[in-house]
Amino acid sequence: MKILSLTPHKRITYTPGMISLLLLPVFCLMFLHQHKAFTKLNGMSVVFMDDDWNRKLPAKYQFRFQDARSYIAVNFSGNTAGDQSLLDFARSEIKTLIRTQNKTLGIRFHFNSKTQYQTFVSAIDMCSVDDGISWASYHDDIYVLYSKR
Repeated sequence: MKILSLTPHKRITYTPGMISLLLLPVFCLMFLHQHKAFTKLNGMSVVFMDDDWNRKLPAKYQFRFQDARSYIAVNFSGNTAGDQSLLDFARSEIKTLIRTQNKTLGIRFHFNSKTQYQTFVSAIDMCSVDDGISWASYHDDIYVLYSKR
């Protein structure tokens, strides 16, 4: 009876276990890729101002739009084709606003109750992508201004 032996032992290999250890991560990645688990989702915080809160502030800190600016009014009606053409017009006006660096002109988007949510999101997305543009949402309007940051 040998209790301590120095002879090498035969390695025990479990072939199905080795195959599953190699293929399981590959199948898992394929499954996750098919179910679009690796798509990048983005978010943006949008703040809406309350008039009651603005009135409670001291007069020095109350939010007001400059009256010296003149605004190009873009009124959305809820018609999908018409709203898309107005968005294209506003996009070109924002580009000319950036190119000319005009601080006396602004754009005012007005949304009514029939305007689709996609139009609102497209307007916010258009304002946030361009550099040099400041925008603020107030009631049913979005005011777009040029400001050098």
